[in-house]
Amino acid sequence: MIDFIDWDEVPEVMSKEQFYQICHISKTTAGMLLKSGKVPSENCSNPRCYKIKKQDVMKYLENRVVFPNAYSAPKGWYSGTYENSLPKDLPENDLKRMRDFYENLLMDCPDILTTMDVVKLTGYGKSTVNDWCNHDLLMHFRKSYYNHIPKRFLIDFFCSLYFRSITRKTKWHLKTLSHFEAILREEKSREWWEGRKKR
Repeated sequence: MIDFIDWDEVPEVMSKEQFYQICHISKTTAGMLLKSGKVPSENCSNPRCYKIKKQDVMKYLENRVVFPNAYSAPKGWYSGTYENSLPKDLPENDLKRMRDFYENLLMDCPDILTTMDVVKLTGYGKSTVNDWCNHDLLMHFRKSYYNHIPKRFLIDFFCSLYFRSITRKTKWHLKTLSHFEAILREEKSREWWEGRKKR
C-alpha cells in the first residue's frame, strides 16, 4: 500500500480526514491512533481538529507492516473501560524507557513548573496537584506561597507506581500511557527480531 502513495503530492501537515484516507483506515481507527498518541499529532483549538505531520504518517505505515499489534486498539478502548496493562513492578530497563519517554515529551517545558503548569499539562485539578505536593508525593519547593516543581522531579513522579496506579486517569494520562505501551511493544518486538537474526 505504501508504494502506491505519491508522497510528493501529500501535504507536510495533514488533517484527520486526509490521514485516514491516505492510510485507507476507518475514521474510528484514525481517531484511536490519534487520541492514544500511537500516531503523533497536534490538536487545534477545536478538539476534533488534528494536525498530523507527513513524516509521522510515513513512519506509522512502515512500522505497521512489521509491528501490526503495536497499532491495535487497547482492550476496552472503544467501550471507555481501557486500563493500561503495564505491570506494577516494571523492570528497571522499562522504567528507564519510561523516563526517557517523559523526558522527550516534556522537552519544551521549563525546568521549573508551577502547579498551574502541571494542571494544564496533565488535566488533573489544582487541588489534586497541590495534594500531591502537600503529601510529599511530588517533590517541590515553595516560593511566594506557591508550589514549584522541578521538571526532573515531575518526571520521577510520572514514572512512580502511585501515579501509574491512579484509578480515574485524565485523557492526557491515558493517552501518554497508551503511547508508551505502543513504543515499548515496538522496541521489544524489534529487539526480538534482531536477536533472532543473530542466531
